[in-house]
Amino acid sequence: MRTNIARLTLCLLWLCACGSSSSGSDPGRVTLHRLNNAEYNNTVRDLLGTTLQPADSFPADDRGYGFDNVADVLRLSPLAVELYERAAQTLVADALRTTEPATTERYELMGSTASGQVLGEGWLFFSVGSVAHSFTAAAAGTYRITVRAYGQQAGPDPAAVSIEIPGQAPQTIAVPAVEAAPALYTASFTLTAGPTSVAVGFPNDFADASSDRNLWIDYVEISGPYDGPAVDPSKRARIMTCADVASTACQEQILRGFGERAWRRPMLDAELAELQTLVTQAVAAGDPPETGVRLALQAILVSSNFLFRVEIDPSPKSLAPHRLNDYELASRLSYFLWSTMPDDELFAAARDGKLHEPAELERQARRMLADPKSVALVDNFAGQWLFTRALGDQDPDYALFPEYDDELEAAMRIETRRYFEEFLRGDVPMNQFLTADFTFVNDRLAAFYGLPPVNTNEFVRVSLKDTPRRGFLSQASFLRVTSRPKRTSPVLRGKWILDNLLCSPPRPPPPGVESLPDGMMATGSIRSRLEAHVKNDVCASCHRVMDPLGFGLDAFDAIGKFRTEDQGFPVDTTGKLWGELPFTNATDMAALLAAEPLVYRCMVEKLYTYTGRSPNRVEAIEHIDQLTSQFVDSGYSLRELLVAVVTHQSFMTRRGEP
Repeated sequence: MRTNIARLTLCLLWLCACGSSSSGSDPGRVTLHRLNNAEYNNTVRDLLGTTLQPADSFPADDRGYGFDNVADVLRLSPLAVELYERAAQTLVADALRTTEPATTERYELMGSTASGQVLGEGWLFFSVGSVAHSFTAAAAGTYRITVRAYGQQAGPDPAAVSIEIPGQAPQTIAVPAVEAAPALYTASFTLTAGPTSVAVGFPNDFADASSDRNLWIDYVEISGPYDGPAVDPSKRARIMTCADVASTACQEQILRGFGERAWRRPMLDAELAELQTLVTQAVAAGDPPETGVRLALQAILVSSNFLFRVEIDPSPKSLAPHRLNDYELASRLSYFLWSTMPDDELFAAARDGKLHEPAELERQARRMLADPKSVALVDNFAGQWLFTRALGDQDPDYALFPEYDDELEAAMRIETRRYFEEFLRGDVPMNQFLTADFTFVNDRLAAFYGLPPVNTNEFVRVSLKDTPRRGFLSQASFLRVTSRPKRTSPVLRGKWILDNLLCSPPRPPPPGVESLPDGMMATGSIRSRLEAHVKNDVCASCHRVMDPLGFGLDAFDAIGKFRTEDQGFPVDTTGKLWGELPFTNATDMAALLAAEPLVYRCMVEKLYTYTGRSPNRVEAIEHIDQLTSQFVDSGYSLRELLVAVVTHQSFMTRRGEP
């Protein structure tokens, strides 16, 4: 098996060399990359300061090569488009939410008979006059006053309606005849909270021998506030960076500032003009300026410039590599290390044109790895590579495993997260990932593992010396997700090792092959039942390699607890790696795996894939081999590997595709 893999690797490297006229210079092409659900939630969090997670209700992301951020497989469905639009409305409303929701009060006029009279369901002004109405503004902000009116025309000017708030200049609006039908006329006022009044009147009476100008008003509506005190002023301040929202200059400042952060690049003047058109149309329809700004903000959030990480090829069909511009590189870097948009410092480096410089790129990468947001690598990279995301997807049989509960499951998940973080942020090299003699436990998990009590519910680092556990493969989170509800699964455990530690996945099982029954087996151990696979020539080629790896872990039951018997039969954990290298238990097997060079190439391949690329593209093989060499030379440092990935030419450049 080891010989076959070596031959396959050499063959693929030969194809890589022959498939390109400039071996070593092809950076490959990355498909237009849609934000996956985790990236969407993180991005709106950092863009808007929201705690909402709208992507939790989006369709599940497609997975490719073990990850849900591979650009080649991230589709966009009609349902997702509809949900993106709904999310944009919700997010903008949440960010700009005020203490008082906008309300509407409608009333009819009833004035002095000296200037008017009731006509139908409205009031007819036949002379200059006004009618005042008292109301209470629930909160300070912009209020809209709408009058439904019809003007009876006479003289050189159309009829007009005046709207006045005490202490503010009146607003006068022409009311021309519109096909002899009433129309809506709107004015906006900024009010303080508390009681006030609005006066609506007829300011320009006219009459001569043949005609008489009058004004008929059906009703008056007062609605608002539309921009009252924000529930969270800090969220509003992220967007509304100026106060005079009615001015074009302020609107453009808001939209350009928000748009450039959301789209992760400078905004073109033509793009800003299109967004400004939405504001203009809203105001023309009688809405307050902020309503138009909100519509434009929603348009920014449903744009492909926000939903996708766009990288432009000067000549899409050219194979000539070209460097990403600094804004594109900033997005690649931030979504790889943080699963979210660039921060202000990264934007500043891109704006200054310095990010592509090797020293600056490395400095930014190290800064970002030290930032708490690098926990995204734990949640999204390690969570998928190590399968901790799947913990809880399938519950064990509680009748067989009554001690398993939500508290224990949460402790299992935290153990693996803290363990991976020690390799990411500490100085522990990855060649100890499978053999380390420490882990992190609280009291509950310590008792489950049979360790001395730690006397705290906090997770602390403890020694595993003189225990049967070593490294990641003996952690309960992994052992649980690679088991069935009623029993362990040496096949699943062995397959995971082949897939995720050796990058040598077995072939899919042939049609018609029956799986092992899930019930209790009183006729023998799981191992004795599974060994029937190797007697079947169709199954033997894969199971001879895969099953022994699972047998090596069979001293841990379906929830990860150590055992010496399986259904009353002794557990046999002996086996051979690749059918050649013997081991007696999980600790021995982990040591053999830790000495296997393919494990470290596989780690690099998984991390390379997590950049959003397919590892099966021809150029990827050479990139992965180069990075593996750097990984080994660094002393198996995960942090140095991450820096090597982002400073590699394949990360900084791209090409088109014929």
